[in-house]
Amino acid sequence: MRYIGLIGVMSLFFLQGCDRVGLSGDVAEGKPFPELKLVTYDNESFDLRQLKGKVVVLKLWATWCGVCREEAPKFLEFSKQLDDSVVVISVSVDKNLNLPKEYLLDNPDPFLHLFDQSMVQTKLVLKANVIPQTYIIDQKGVLRYYAVGVIEWDARMLTKVQTIQKQGGG
Repeated sequence: MRYIGLIGVMSLFFLQGCDRVGLSGDVAEGKPFPELKLVTYDNESFDLRQLKGKVVVLKLWATWCGVCREEAPKFLEFSKQLDDSVVVISVSVDKNLNLPKEYLLDNPDPFLHLFDQSMVQTKLVLKANVIPQTYIIDQKGVLRYYAVGVIEWDARMLTKVQTIQKQGGG
């Protein structure tokens, strides 16, 4: 009987597409966002610190994540409401770099696309073990918002990003 309950709970998390996880003590709202060693789809190193002075909306996703794919059009529409002082970053955690490249050919968007093969960096640094995840980082590189799972990309989220912009990382 215990196993049936465990299987049911595991199935619920699988069907939701994500599990609630906490950030490590080093990664927390109000603290500097840690350095991630990510690469572009051209296999060039990319340092998030070069974006200081801009608000960053960073989204972890993968082509195999059904809820990530469902959320993508709403996230794209949301991003169109942001001005140039906000950089939207899409971080694929697919094992095979060709999968997100192919997906983006069919579903183009204007985001900065980065890659973390098999979540190596995101698991190690952010302690992320599920997707989707969203991080909003202020102009000084401080994490101001974090969420696991699908987000309602609505007026409330737009206000949240605009408030972070107005605060200027202070």
